[in-house]
Amino acid sequence: MVSVVARSSRARQTLAQTRDWLIRMRAGEKLFILSMCLIYALHSIWLARTVLWFLVLPVMLITAAPYRNLLPIAKSGVFIASAVFLLLIIGTSALGGETPWPMLLRNLRYFAAVVAFVAIVAQLVRGDGDFLRLLFLVLAPVAALAAIRDVVSFTGLSLETLMTTRLQGVRGLTVYYNSNVIGMMFAMPCVGAAAVMASRRLRRWQFAMLAASVLILLGAVVLTGSRGSLIAATVGIGVSILSANWRLAAAIVALVAVAAAVTLLTPLAGELLQRRDSLRLTLWPIYFDMAMLKPWLGYGLAFDTQRMLPDGTMVMNGHNIFLCAAVRGGVFSALALFGIVLASLVSALRAWLRRREILGLALLAVCLTATTVDYEIIPTDLGYLYVLFWLPVGICLGAALAEAPRGLSGRHAGAAGTAADAAPTVTSHNRQPAGA
Repeated sequence: MVSVVARSSRARQTLAQTRDWLIRMRAGEKLFILSMCLIYALHSIWLARTVLWFLVLPVMLITAAPYRNLLPIAKSGVFIASAVFLLLIIGTSALGGETPWPMLLRNLRYFAAVVAFVAIVAQLVRGDGDFLRLLFLVLAPVAALAAIRDVVSFTGLSLETLMTTRLQGVRGLTVYYNSNVIGMMFAMPCVGAAAVMASRRLRRWQFAMLAASVLILLGAVVLTGSRGSLIAATVGIGVSILSANWRLAAAIVALVAVAAAVTLLTPLAGELLQRRDSLRLTLWPIYFDMAMLKPWLGYGLAFDTQRMLPDGTMVMNGHNIFLCAAVRGGVFSALALFGIVLASLVSALRAWLRRREILGLALLAVCLTATTVDYEIIPTDLGYLYVLFWLPVGICLGAALAEAPRGLSGRHAGAAGTAADAAPTVTSHNRQPAGA
């Protein structure tokens, strides 16, 4: 009996030591950032998913103990609305009777994946006020390098191709091939980097690296010819400026102006204007009528939403997340999705008003601008919808629950400054310390 108690005590001690080491090394944060970077760096999504579910998730389960610490996340409006939306769209598909059971079971697994991802992001943001700075300090340059690689590979260094053809994915190099998806994938880290520049204390090399990343990513968004992504990036950068002083605001505006000037000097500018509304005003009434035919249960997750427009153009979906939710899962699913957006917006505003945390608001602005004219939100495994929608949702939730930024601010630190604080910095608010 004594030996059993001793072994149990040693096991608890080992677990506690492992937990302390993981927290001290910030293992959860670094592994999560790695999984996000792998989406951009590799042509396959599977390694990113492997890192997220088999490394990040176990580490977070160990470091989050005791699990009552997660109750504020689980009880939040954002988390509850997310779970309700996902369960509604799966439940209505089951009640409709046209979705096969293997697909329903697969979507239940996706439900668990999405809520776990939202909880992981929220816990990381809530637990460390420096996490968002570190995330985009790494992710934005990685995305910028991926953008350069994609442009060079796609164009073959042909100036004519660069100026006249919309950037698409390259087989064997990129996960996604659709120009709109690629544009959005570049827009998110672009705005995240701009928000970090506007709201965090950075060393000069960090500021220069993020500025270069913003410029490269903006250029890549322009080359995709995706107007939704370009407008979304511009809106997100505009929101980021709310947290900057006039010098930083001018620098960020200058970066946007350079990208706009490059756009106007290329044939892509005329092509962007010639597409006008890209048939949105034609396809929205068609999908609205579809939703009204089955307003309560919708058509289910197995339904093929492709439709032929009067001019012969084939479209994949309703190009609006609320309209697509109504088509798939009925009016209550659309209302639940609206609940996620509303709860996330309230959380982002709360973080901004309490702590001047602008990142959640800026990324949510990108998300809402892009999803108003494209995309549909359905349960999936880790992919572009996580970057577009669930990452901003988790950041908004975590930022609202965080009590204070990590470390002392320059404004209140007084004599407690460190050697890192003494390094040359570029800052708009002396709120957070420079660091790795």
